[in-house]
Amino acid sequence: MIFRTPTYYRDFRCIAGDCRDSCCKGWEIDIDKETAAYYAAVEGAFGDRLRRSIRDGSFLLTEDERCPFLNKSGLCDIYTELGCDKLCRICSDHPRYYEWFGSVKEGGAGLCCEAAAELIVSRPFALCEVEAPDETASGEYDEELFSMLIGAREEMFAALADEKLSLNESLCRVLDIAAEMQLCIDMPFPDCKEEAPADEALHGAFALLSELEPIDEKWQPYIAQCTEKLFCSRDRNSGTEPVLRRLGSYFIFRYLLKAVFDGEVLSRTKFAVFSLIVLDRLFRIQGCSAASDCAGIAKNYSKETEYCEENMEELLFRLGNDREFSISSLKGILALS
Repeated sequence: MIFRTPTYYRDFRCIAGDCRDSCCKGWEIDIDKETAAYYAAVEGAFGDRLRRSIRDGSFLLTEDERCPFLNKSGLCDIYTELGCDKLCRICSDHPRYYEWFGSVKEGGAGLCCEAAAELIVSRPFALCEVEAPDETASGEYDEELFSMLIGAREEMFAALADEKLSLNESLCRVLDIAAEMQLCIDMPFPDCKEEAPADEALHGAFALLSELEPIDEKWQPYIAQCTEKLFCSRDRNSGTEPVLRRLGSYFIFRYLLKAVFDGEVLSRTKFAVFSLIVLDRLFRIQGCSAASDCAGIAKNYSKETEYCEENMEELLFRLGNDREFSISSLKGILALS
């Protein structure tokens, strides 16, 4: 089996106790059945602690929503007591993500993680492949459609990497590739044919974010403050343009090929462009000038969108149906810059 990842994936390392936004806080942590069975059999005082801390297949969070095994040093007691191979699957994998397409497996490190975000925004985007001999083919899909999507994705990567085009031109090209692909596969997906005025569409993007289910209680007040500054924000700093191109490639890599299962090419591409429009404005409002300034903002955005299934469903639905997010409206927002 081929295992394909961005090159920065191999350099990802959890920073554990040095993390300022631990993934062991504020999340419901589900335990897979195999690990749950192992925990049920652990002997001694630690085994008793394990069983007291689990209910209905999840860890019982503390009053401040911390995993009960996250100690004061920011380290995991299960890891230190039982070993890294005894973590439940979600703890072992996160923030890594994987997708299987027959004999091809793709994966990466998710943007919602502080350490991963630093890698994503600071490294030029490139892919690498290795053989994964211990894995077997998984999942059924249309091989012809998959090949077409791979080709479309390569075109999008090329557009995002083409510095002869402005970033806004690159993103318009990405939208055009997606629209052409959607027509080509004869699987139409909703796209409102109306165009909203650019300032209305930009305001609509931030209004949509404010309507989503918040993961962090600080997020919505932050978005409300930024919304007030939308049209008095600075021009884009040249130092953030490479970051935005890398983030665009991250979103396209992670989501486009999923369309092989449902044909939703355009909605996933719109999500990538929508995300860059939002992040570009947030970077301007915060006065970001370099990759290191951008990582935390991108991480928080990812946490509130990518890592809530209900929020992603709402985003993809609204991107397909609202006039503020039609292809022409998104291009209008890009023309504002």
